[in-house]
Parts: sequence; structure tokens; C-alpha cells
Amino acid sequence: MLKSKELRAKAWESLKGKYWMAFLVVLVLSLLASIGNSLVSTSQDMLDIVNMVDPSEMYSTMQLGAGVISGASLVMSLIGFLFCLFVGNAVEVGRCNYFIKNTDSRPTFADAFSGFKVKYGRNIGTLLLIGIKTVLWTCLFIVPGIIKSFEYAIIPYILAEDAEITSKNAFKKAKQMMKGTKWRLFKLDLSFFGWFILCCLTFGIGVIFLLPYVNAAAAEFYVELKNKHA
Repeated sequence: MLKSKELRAKAWESLKGKYWMAFLVVLVLSLLASIGNSLVSTSQDMLDIVNMVDPSEMYSTMQLGAGVISGASLVMSLIGFLFCLFVGNAVEVGRCNYFIKNTDSRPTFADAFSGFKVKYGRNIGTLLLIGIKTVLWTCLFIVPGIIKSFEYAIIPYILAEDAEITSKNAFKKAKQMMKGTKWRLFKLDLSFFGWFILCCLTFGIGVIFLLPYVNAAAAEFYVELKNKHA
């Protein structure tokens, strides 16, 4: 099994001559995925502002305005959740598909949107289930939740590669493949920690330039793991 350093080297090699396309894909998909989260975050900020004012100190018109703002924030939060569900989850599968293909070929921009075109309902349903299961495991005990999140991390890659696999079998396959391997994925993620610290010096702007490299390394990890279990 390759070490984190070797996986990163393979990832960097796979991006040669293809980095700027990968950068464009990550940029567009990140912007799409962020819309839902931004709506939810904004709605929460609106509620926080309303909650800062004591209702007993409000005039009737202010109370009416606060009610309108509260209602609007709830609607915005619901729209944000639905956007994450129906767009963000499909985007995640498409991202994985693009970087899997990047390991041994030159993917197209359209490959990044395969999550919308192939088994769309299965994709969004499975990733919703991942979120629910992760939350439940975390509520039970924090550490098992973290461990399970590493096990579930390869499920979008499995969905991206296998149009026939069911949600149930994707979870089963991920469990088998990640048995005894979660620590390796953790170390791979941790190996980018220094890079992310450097990106903080650019006020976070550098992160978007780092993400193609991170995604390429994660795809290399998955492909190696898949070949081992072939």
C-alpha cells in the first residue's frame, strides 16, 4: 500500500497538463455546493439578529417586522437544505467521477456533472443517508461518528463508478474496503495540514488552488484501494 507521500506524488503527476481544468471544475463545483450552505448560514444570522432584541421592548410594527424576518429566514433555511440535497449531493458524486477519471485519462468538464445524469435519485438519497447516519453515530458517541465518516468517505466514489450498485450495497462495499484502512485515509488528509496552514496566510484564497491536488490524492487513494479489492 502506498504511503501518503507516494499518493500525493501520483496525484501531482496525474494533474500535469490538466491542472487548470481541474481547478475550473473544483471552482465551479465549490461555488455550486456553497450556495445551499450560504442560504442556511444567512438564515441563521437573521434569526440571531432577531433574537438579540427583547420582544417586550419592541413596538407592534417592530414585532411584525421581526415575525416577517423570522419567517423569511425559515424559508431561506429550507431552500438551502433542499439545494444541498438535490444539487450539492449530485455535485459531490460528479466531483468524484471527474477525479477518478483524472487518475489515468483526461476527463472532460461534463464528467464533473455525471451525478445529475446517472442514477440521480440514488445519488442524492445515498448521500442524504450518509449525513443522517453520521449525525446519529456522532450523537451516540463522537469518536464512532468520526470513524464512520472516514468509512463513508469513499461511497461517492463507489456511486460514481458503478451505475448499477444500490445504496445498500454501496454502504456494504465501503465497509469492506475501508476495514483496517481508515487510519491511512486520516493520515493522507493530515498530510495536507501544512498546506492548509499556508493557505490561511493568503486569507483562504489559496485553498481553492490547493483543492485540485487534495481531490486528486483522494482519488488515487480510492483507485488503489479498489484495485486491491478487485
